[in-house]
Amino acid sequence: MIKKRDDPNPIIPNHSLIRLIGEGSYGQVWLARNDLGQLRAVKLVYRSRFANPKPYDREFAGIKRFEPISRENEGFVDILQVGIDESAGFFFYVMELADSASDEAAGEDYRACTLLTEIQRLGRLPIDRVIQLGIALTRALEFLHKRQLVHRDIKPSNIIFVGGQPKLADVGLVA
Repeated sequence: MIKKRDDPNPIIPNHSLIRLIGEGSYGQVWLARNDLGQLRAVKLVYRSRFANPKPYDREFAGIKRFEPISRENEGFVDILQVGIDESAGFFFYVMELADSASDEAAGEDYRACTLLTEIQRLGRLPIDRVIQLGIALTRALEFLHKRQLVHRDIKPSNIIFVGGQPKLADVGLVA
């Protein structure tokens, strides 16, 4: 299900979707503002993008298992709300928003600050930063594995920065 230009934005309780900021094989990520005026990221995962319901159900089960522990470790993106809209054919989760890789958080230039954008911006990262990132991410993975969960898609674009701190994102791939 690809959003067409004239389609209305999906409805997410207590959030106004501002604009689409990312898209992958199974869903979309939207820049949103909650009822308190805070900026958030909202990921929608569409059932129609899966060949059969089993992987979609596995993704939803993974996010349900991850949500309660997402705020227990500083190395994970915080999941703030999870919901499902069966009539629209998607489930969603609301997350803290990554730092902006541009100067403007809510404007047209917003792009999430990820390890990939940092590598593209700096080329080589300083060795002390690489060590700091390695330690932080290893601690997060250890925490996840102790809870018998696996991330399944660790790559530079799935490591975001929030308040300058690295966090594992794209947690829909946690199983």
